[in-house]
This record gives sequence, structure tokens and C-alpha cells, in this order.
Amino acid sequence: MTAKLNRAVRCAAAVLAVVAVGAGATACDSSSGSSPKAGAQAAGTAQDSSGQQGGSQDKAQGGTEDTAQSAAPDKAPGGTSDKAENPSSRPGMKTAAQTASRTDAVNPSSAGTSSRCHTGDLRYTWGGPHGGAPDMQDSTDQQVATIQLKNSGGRTCTLRGFPGLRLVSKSGVAWDLRRSGDTPSTMTLHPGDATAMVSFNLLAIPADSKDTKPFVPSKVLVTPPNETTHVTLDWPYGGAILDQSGATHPGTFVNPIGVG
Repeated sequence: MTAKLNRAVRCAAAVLAVVAVGAGATACDSSSGSSPKAGAQAAGTAQDSSGQQGGSQDKAQGGTEDTAQSAAPDKAPGGTSDKAENPSSRPGMKTAAQTASRTDAVNPSSAGTSSRCHTGDLRYTWGGPHGGAPDMQDSTDQQVATIQLKNSGGRTCTLRGFPGLRLVSKSGVAWDLRRSGDTPSTMTLHPGDATAMVSFNLLAIPADSKDTKPFVPSKVLVTPPNETTHVTLDWPYGGAILDQSGATHPGTFVNPIGVG
């Protein structure tokens, strides 16, 4: 009896030991099986987070920079950078002043003093044989104003080069026009000839314009090439000009003396 009881106890202990070992193996399998899955999820989450950061950075750097580069040229002081420095983009624009050109009446290689037409030798009349009156009321395209020159003296004289031309506004502000890139030619005027002219291109705008700064002309001062005295003419056409007096490449400029 005792022997049978001892054998039963030993069997029960062996069974309990086997159960304990099996439970431990199951726990180990469960732990090792869940670890790669959790690690993969964690790695995937970390990678997604890194990808979101990279996309946000590209958008911030690329998007913002592109916006700044594309917007900056149009957004100039006073909103007129392109219009003021590059007015050739306007409809009907012929050209613009030569960059940083002179604004006086000095012309190298011009006619000598003995044959040059002096300020007092000439008569100055707005317009010319083919018109020359700018449309200052109904157009915002580039216009041309001309002043006919007549030799009212008793000798034959010559004109070559750019005149000095100053606009004076109704408020007394002076604007010395820059020169075009045209090449001067020599004009010979016999007594009584009226075949030469001063011309200047201008950008007309409404006098009550709110989007741009208008220059309302009142007087025009004309100095013939290489002369030191000028004549003053009243501005007869009304309207206003786009104020580009501070620009280096304006759309309002004077041309060399030409055929009138």
C-alpha cells in the first residue's frame, strides 16, 4: 500500500513538472512571436513620422522659396518696378530710355560753334507737318510729342545730337528726361527752313489715376544741342504722364534732333 502511494506521488510530481515546462515554452514562444511584430510596427511608425517631416520641410523650403522668387519681381517699391524699370512690357511701347543716359544738352562730336544753331536762332512750335500731338485723354499707350524747329536767323546752321528737355509739373517739380538709344544725325537748316524737330516719347495716364503716380506737366524747357540757354514752352495737351523721374530706364525720354 505504501509503495503504491509513493509511486502515485512521484507520477503526480512528474506530471506537474511537465506541465510547468510546457507553460514556460508557450510563454517564451508568445513573447518571441510578438516582439518582431511590435518592432516592425514601431519601425513603420518611426519611418512614417520621418517621411512626414521630410515632406513638410520640402514644402516649407521649396514652396516658400518659389513663392518668394516669383512674387518679388512684381512686388517692387510703389508697385511699379517692372513698369518703371522695364516699361517696354506695356502695349504700344516703342522702346525705353538708354539706361543711365545723360539728361543735359551736351553732345560730343557735335557741330562746331561757328555753324551750330543757337537757341536764339530758332523758333519753337508744338506739332509738325504730320501732326505730332499726343493723345493725353483717351490712351494709356506710349505717345510722342514733337516741337518743330525753324531757322529764324540770317545764316545757315546745323543741329546734331540730343537736346536738353525738362518737364515742369504744375506743382513745380522738375524732371530732366533721359535719352533714347537712337543715333543722332546732322540737320542743316537754311534761313527759313523748318525741317527739324525735337521729339520725346511719353507714357500718358489719367490725371486722376489712383494706381500710379501721375506727373501733370505745365511747362517744357528746351535746350538745343550743346547750348547753355533754353526756351520755355507751355504744355498744351493736358493730361498726365506716368512719373518715372527716378527710374534709370523710363518709358518717357527724349530723342535726338530729327527731321520734322
